Amino acid sequence: MRFNLHGSARTVADVLRRARAAERAGFEGIFLADSQMNSLDPFQLLALAAAQTNRLRLGTAVTNIVYRDPTILANSAATLNETSDGRAVLGIGTGDGPVYSLGRSATRLSEFAEGLRLIRDLLHAEGITVAKSKERRAEGRVRLRVGKLPVPLYVSAEGPRILRLAGRFADGVILGTGFDLEVLKWARERIAEGADEAGRRVSEIDIMPAGMICADEDGSTARKRVRSRLANRAHHNFRFTLETVPPAELEGVKRFMAAFDMEQPIEQRVGPDLVTDYLVERFAIAGTAAECVARLKALEEFGVRRIMVTPPEAIYDAVIEAWASKVIPSFLA
Repeated sequence: MRFNLHGSARTVADVLRRARAAERAGFEGIFLADSQMNSLDPFQLLALAAAQTNRLRLGTAVTNIVYRDPTILANSAATLNETSDGRAVLGIGTGDGPVYSLGRSATRLSEFAEGLRLIRDLLHAEGITVAKSKERRAEGRVRLRVGKLPVPLYVSAEGPRILRLAGRFADGVILGTGFDLEVLKWARERIAEGADEAGRRVSEIDIMPAGMICADEDGSTARKRVRSRLANRAHHNFRFTLETVPPAELEGVKRFMAAFDMEQPIEQRVGPDLVTDYLVERFAIAGTAAECVARLKALEEFGVRRIMVTPPEAIYDAVIEAWASKVIPSFLA
């Protein structure tokens, strides 16, 4: 099992310190959110982190094509890949909080599919066809002529349609559906459907579940600490589908969704009493170190080889230290 750290970039010093600490602690990678107006630019920070680390994978989780043109994203990813000597990962989604907060809409799936195709072809050195322009140029093929290729393309996905798109185009999936084994099985089947459509094998696609983490000597305290932060992740997931919710949990999830307020700060968007135990269990690995290791071993037996983990911001460094000393050693070869 390999662990990839996720978080927002508020200061340069914090990101570089966390990147160095993550590499020392045995994390495989660090991924930064692309949230303009709320976080620093991830590509610039990851380039700085590349100079201060040796093996850490460096990725976005996630950027979007609402504000960044697909060709710009491909160019930025290839540049970061050269800067880091092949350690870059481009994580992309349709757009969430930073898109809505500035009055824009997430990318329509038809446009997202076309954007993914363009980015994948550029990052895999295949080139793209540019349409003829009466005033500017003839139709022809254009290739990415700079940077280091290829760069793996990961899609953040939760709903069935975007999971199928990921199966068609992605090298990997940042799976926002949580850590429930039945839901992972369901998501893998949707990814496989998309892969079949594209003549690919689902085994070619790296599936990386993502969620909150917290390890504490008191398991109840750990679960309490992730409650508010995981609410945003759960809400994002259930906007796409409720078909993965067990019948006994459906009413609780509906109450949670009805009360969720996107206008509030990220950890104040819903009352913690509406974040049910089911949501905590599904979208977080939280408890004592032994409880966390047991959850992770079950995922490993299911075939999961890497996960993306987000500590609560208020105790970010403490959780990294606890994970490094009490959890990661159980998975070192």
